[in-house]
Amino acid sequence: MNIASKAKQILTLLPIALLTLSALGAPAVRTVDSPDGEKSASVQISPDPIQLGESAEMTITVTLPAGCETVPPAFPPSYGAMTVESVKADPPTLTGGKHTSVFHVRLIPDRSGKLFLPPIPIETRDAAGSPSPLLIPAGEVEVVSRYDPESASLSQLSSPAPPIKQFPWILAAALLAGAVTFIVLARGFFRSPFRLAAKELSPREKALRRLDVLKNSGLAESDLHEYYIHLTGIVRVFIEETTGIRAPEQTTEEFLRHIETEPNRSFSPQARVRLARFLESADMVKFAKFRPAPDEVAAGEESARGFVSTFEPPTPTKEGSVS
Repeated sequence: MNIASKAKQILTLLPIALLTLSALGAPAVRTVDSPDGEKSASVQISPDPIQLGESAEMTITVTLPAGCETVPPAFPPSYGAMTVESVKADPPTLTGGKHTSVFHVRLIPDRSGKLFLPPIPIETRDAAGSPSPLLIPAGEVEVVSRYDPESASLSQLSSPAPPIKQFPWILAAALLAGAVTFIVLARGFFRSPFRLAAKELSPREKALRRLDVLKNSGLAESDLHEYYIHLTGIVRVFIEETTGIRAPEQTTEEFLRHIETEPNRSFSPQARVRLARFLESADMVKFAKFRPAPDEVAAGEESARGFVSTFEPPTPTKEGSVS
């Protein structure tokens, strides 16, 4: 094959390769639309996957009809298994009869692996001031470690890469240095009236707020499967935030077995029975296509709310045990 033929083949394959690389690197977007299609909200995290030890930006975009407004979301100090470093908002825009609000949330992951992303309630108000909530669905994001033994062999860690392979890392370091310089110079800009402080909410307050938004979202009438995913996700995140048990990452069977044997005995026998009934009933809807009656759906929501409202995690004693 001569040089001209090789060049032609490379040019033919180049667009395909570029499209493939862009698809692999594109962050996943979670969206929700109102039943009438007039309102929408979306969220995406970049980069995806996230490097452990580095921060990521979650961008929330809310589009409403003219005359409506978005209530700035109040983020607690943590979102799932990530720390909320900062929250800021762009000035709202009005284009083509649509009111758009964009919020930027800077996150730092606490660990590697697939992290559960809780649903995000978005409060909006129509022109008359009446509330009209949107609920961005739950999701997950991958957090990777550069020194994960499953992603790098010993030879890769000990042998220096050829100069041509080191170039992307050199470029990345230069870009990072430039980004740090930009952040230092732009600190005054980010301290604008549109910057939002992360609001301190207890795990109970966060869970009850999410339950209120879920109840008013209409999801129980439109998509029971999605509704129960959100309902159990709220309870599981609440358990993780109050006890440290990684309930969002466990199956129902794994979680129930864990709380039977965990040394702190965070749950009383009554609470374990109550949780087992709640989670197993929800699994019937999520995995066995069971369709509960409206009164059973309401009872499930009340069960979740009752658990969140009354559960008290064990308190450490002076000896280091729990009571």
